[in-house]
Amino acid sequence: MKPSVPALVSAAIRFGIFALAPLALSACTAYQPQLLDPSATAADFSRRRLDDTALRQPLIDVGSREARRAWPMGSWSLRDLQTVALCYHPEIAVAKAKAVSATAAITTADTAPNPVLNFAPEYGVNPGSGVSPWVLGFSPDITIETAGKRHERTTQAQHQANSAALAIADKSWQVISAVRSALADLEVAKRRLSVFEEQQRNDDELVAALTARVSAGESPHSELAVYQSQRGRNAIDLADARSRVEAAQAKLADAMGMPAAALRGVVLGWASFEKLPPLPSEAKLRKSAVLQRSDLLAGLEDYAAADAALRLEIAKQYPDIHLNPGYTFDQGQSKWALGVGLTLPVDRNLGPIREATAKRDEAAAVFQRLQIGASGELSQALAAYRADLARLKEVEGLLAIQEKEVENATELSHGGEGSRSAVLEAKGTAIQAKLAIVDATAQARQSLGQLQDSAHLSIESP
Repeated sequence: MKPSVPALVSAAIRFGIFALAPLALSACTAYQPQLLDPSATAADFSRRRLDDTALRQPLIDVGSREARRAWPMGSWSLRDLQTVALCYHPEIAVAKAKAVSATAAITTADTAPNPVLNFAPEYGVNPGSGVSPWVLGFSPDITIETAGKRHERTTQAQHQANSAALAIADKSWQVISAVRSALADLEVAKRRLSVFEEQQRNDDELVAALTARVSAGESPHSELAVYQSQRGRNAIDLADARSRVEAAQAKLADAMGMPAAALRGVVLGWASFEKLPPLPSEAKLRKSAVLQRSDLLAGLEDYAAADAALRLEIAKQYPDIHLNPGYTFDQGQSKWALGVGLTLPVDRNLGPIREATAKRDEAAAVFQRLQIGASGELSQALAAYRADLARLKEVEGLLAIQEKEVENATELSHGGEGSRSAVLEAKGTAIQAKLAIVDATAQARQSLGQLQDSAHLSIESP
């Protein structure tokens, strides 16, 4: 008795279910929607504050005594601010997300090709007497990779993930460098403001003293006019100094990944700002600059990934094996088949091999450019820092001379041989030397920061 059409269809369904059973046993991942609301993200950013309790533990982890003693903290050091920046700055979040993506790609690379199940039913229009008109065939296609392709693909993905992880370290250095630079700008702005305020007080006293001398007929009015004009110019500098403090504070907040309002009313300081640290040996600096920087290490991983990609393309010269076992119910007859196929790279994969070779050479050139650039940056930063230290020493000597002049003028004034205005004029000159000290220290700090950036090496304890 020949099977009926419904019976054949039922058998086909049962065979299909049996063939797909391994796939059904593996759990499928359900889609989870995750909306991105610009209004919500903007509101979350605006709520960021330094007194957020979530920041306390990261600060304790890096050894902040202030965070351990009390919360919120009364004052914030450079290291504290850098720690907050590593928690909040969006560049760190992006680098971490890229690293997660690169790590997930390892699983994809290490996964064997999925088999393909082909089902091609046919129906005969004029079958013979008593013969089923149905032809039902099932044929899976199972790919067996050869020549270590899967290994090379996975190796490439692992090196790319390593490069992405090192990019987190590189972005972290850039963030803490930006915070250091911004806090230095804020310190300089505050110190300049303090000097200009002292200058304003001295100008007011000097103009008052000269006004009295002019009224007494002891000095010409033209001399008073000169100092009044100078006081006006210094008042403009004072107003500019105040605006620079506000701008520097906003820049610091941006470097930390926080709104400017988060730093208002917060005590920020850099106690060792004027104490420039001694440098390590040039050999140590150069070793760090050309061998240990995170971006250089990432470049090495990029080269290793490019090398693995080349090995993968070379491996593709060797054919993969395709197993094609099958079952066919052919108008009442059951037929089993065992098919074997090969992928034939008739062009020997020459094009992709040449492209991968060029990509590897490109990765090597990029690494060498980065390494040579780091060495050059270090040499320039070293020369600039040494020159700035020498300049700072000269300015400090000038200030010492000016302060001695103030002492001499004060002694003469007390002895009745000098005037109060002469003392104030000497103080004004000394104040200008103080301003030169602030500027020279700022320049030395900038060169020191560039030196640390060129070597990716912290030279001082914040």
